[in-house]
Amino acid sequence: MARGLAREDRLPLPIRLGGALLLAVVVAVMGIPMVNVLAVSLSTRVASEAPGLVLLPLPPTFEGYGFIWKFTDLWQPLANTVYVSIAGTVMHVILACMGAYVLMQRNLPLRKLLTTFVILTMIIPGELTLVAIYAVNREFHLVNTYLGLIVNGAASGFSILLMRGYFEGLPRSLAEAAVMDGCTEMTIFRRIYMRLSGPGVITIATLELIRRWNNISMTVTLVSDMKKTTLPVVLRWLLFEQSGVSGTQFVFANARMAAVVITAVPLVVLYFSAQRFFVTGALLGAVKE
Repeated sequence: MARGLAREDRLPLPIRLGGALLLAVVVAVMGIPMVNVLAVSLSTRVASEAPGLVLLPLPPTFEGYGFIWKFTDLWQPLANTVYVSIAGTVMHVILACMGAYVLMQRNLPLRKLLTTFVILTMIIPGELTLVAIYAVNREFHLVNTYLGLIVNGAASGFSILLMRGYFEGLPRSLAEAAVMDGCTEMTIFRRIYMRLSGPGVITIATLELIRRWNNISMTVTLVSDMKKTTLPVVLRWLLFEQSGVSGTQFVFANARMAAVVITAVPLVVLYFSAQRFFVTGALLGAVKE
């Protein structure tokens, strides 16, 4: 009986074959460029400049990585990116969770109006506010500083609403019991909601870390000092603007692709490390029971 039900629940064979074919096409379209970038980064200088698609470096070499690391002093923008991304993400998570906890309070005055304001901040494209952001940061002396890159974007309407949905999915009886035991709001927030919201916190932390790691527009707007710039800005400079130094030293394709791999590897590792929590947090935060 169970086998019969299982067969009835299956999709028809043509649909399953079509789905498998579509999935294979998607994997090929997304995977082949990534394999090509990795293969070119491991190729020799001459082989990396050859026309055509490279899927297997023959022979493999790390000369592109060594050249680009010395050529751009890549450790400095890499350290800047790690510092700005981690510090900004920690601040973002704290503010998002605190804002979500406030918005979930049923007795909050003007709760609907505040929620509407948070939603409106998600509608306005960030590119339209870059000039105003630069003017404000200049007045507060945050231009060409790490603090400017950390503070800007510290709050996000998306993260606040996602965490509010996650908090509202937790049993209110826990908070009510804590109130009866004499706990303060801060204690309830720290010991109940934050401790039970691990997947949600990891979700917004992962999204924010990726956003900050790849952020180019804000860095270009606020930072002109190359010693304080971040890895994506250096990568953009290498791929689109740099062709040599003093007209003599040419940056080969293997070195440029090596910079792409160095920039992308931390995000790939982060995604696979947090994938289980990321999916769980996104689903729970998006469904209100």
